[in-house]
Amino acid sequence: MSWEAITFIRFMGPVLLSAALCGMMFLIRIDDAPDGGRKTQAAPVPSSGGVAILITLGLSAWLAGEANLISQYWTRNGTQSVLALALAAGAIGFVDDKWGMNAWLKLVLTGTLAITFAVLDPGLRLASLPLPLVMAGVAFWLMVTMNGVNFMDGSNGLAMGSSAIMLLGAAGILGQVPRAEDWVGPAPDLAFLCITGALAILGFLAWNLPGKLYAGDSGAFGIGAFFGGAGIIVGVVSTIWTAAILFLPFLVDVVLTVLWRAKNGQSVMTAHRDHAYQLFLRSGWKHIPVAVLWWVFSWACALAAMNVPDGLAVFAFFGLTIVGSGLWVLQRMTLGRKLAAEGFRRCRRVG
Repeated sequence: MSWEAITFIRFMGPVLLSAALCGMMFLIRIDDAPDGGRKTQAAPVPSSGGVAILITLGLSAWLAGEANLISQYWTRNGTQSVLALALAAGAIGFVDDKWGMNAWLKLVLTGTLAITFAVLDPGLRLASLPLPLVMAGVAFWLMVTMNGVNFMDGSNGLAMGSSAIMLLGAAGILGQVPRAEDWVGPAPDLAFLCITGALAILGFLAWNLPGKLYAGDSGAFGIGAFFGGAGIIVGVVSTIWTAAILFLPFLVDVVLTVLWRAKNGQSVMTAHRDHAYQLFLRSGWKHIPVAVLWWVFSWACALAAMNVPDGLAVFAFFGLTIVGSGLWVLQRMTLGRKLAAEGFRRCRRVG
């Protein structure tokens, strides 16, 4: 087979396979119905497109191993553990997509999965910290990435498109690690799979951007877990701040929105429409322009993570955090107040 054919299969194969599997999920129709709250689509929309992404990722990993496109040790160097984590998280999400699940039960299941990975994964080597602290940090990080992607998955193209960019950023960092350095184990193999995951998401976006198919919790939890696992290895080969920079476009909105709701006496476990991207949608913005805003910030963070020296990563993280937080506060003080005032006036008219 020619290199041209191999290159085409490598880069277009995951896109086309994911798009085809998304078509199957569209026909199966595990519908996500409007609920008058967070879910405001006009009619039920097929969900669980994340299943297509994860199947593509898993099948591509197996084929890459058979074709020696990744190392023969990928099933033993931690790469398989990250993939298994993503598939298990996706399975939890699929159960919720299909049959529904209490929010607390989802939290317990994803928390158990995160702790299990933190305890069993052989690729954790942050030698500067005590192992129990590393395990606690890993479990917490995975909970943040899984739930962070889930919280941000409410606008067509935003969560999955931004996640694809984050995966490409992780691939850019992990791909710089030479295969000869055995101690990093999964880095080059995970770089390959991060690119594959981004390509699979691209196939999904062909369905998601027009609003024909949602990722569902299977996609949010699965991709969140996969990025979280890859981010751990980014932290090993670079710094934990570098991994956090990649996820910053979600971190800023999620953390500030949770703090804002807690400050106002509102439950952080109840579905709502208070995230920054939801304020844009409530004010009349279309989905794609909102997604593009997060894509731009994601690219900025990815480029920073790939190019800032490790010793300066902490400063880059807090610098970008200040920028993102400032924009969040500005939106809350302008658009947020406008929407709140309009809601108050509507309530008075109804009363």
